[in-house]
Amino acid sequence: MSDAEASGGVVAPVAFRIDATRSGRHMVEQWREMGLSVGGFLTRLSCVVAEAGDGWIRVVCDIDPGHSNFVGLVHGGVTAAMIDMAGGGAVMTILKPGETLLSTDITMRYLNAVPGDCARLTSEGRVTYSDARKAVVDVRVVLPDGRIAAMGVVGLSIRSPKSPT
Repeated sequence: MSDAEASGGVVAPVAFRIDATRSGRHMVEQWREMGLSVGGFLTRLSCVVAEAGDGWIRVVCDIDPGHSNFVGLVHGGVTAAMIDMAGGGAVMTILKPGETLLSTDITMRYLNAVPGDCARLTSEGRVTYSDARKAVVDVRVVLPDGRIAAMGVVGLSIRSPKSPT
């Protein structure tokens, strides 16, 4: 039973906090350690960081009936959200202290439908380009049998630390 189900469907607000003194890699580790207690949208979807390294991340999503659409498949929005999360997470691993990120664009292609009885989806993101101001991440969403459900590319803006006013 997910945290959301245990609390009657209500998900707690986001508990994760950006720490401007820590690198993005450290923040991804904190995100991984928090699991579903991170709150917000990630908890709503039941997505957690499985593992990460410099420039890459693997996010898993335990699927339940609440992820389904009207035809009994996992809703494409779940897949799209996983592409966005893996894109942002991969770039987060390379951020310097004080930097933040913002998704600027996402392109994706659905390749295989995700059956409603699928137990888990995995999204894997890898930074393929980065400079001081932007990054691009290739992402795959994979079914338990190894088939690729969707592929995407996420563009992100890397935002410099805010100067004190």
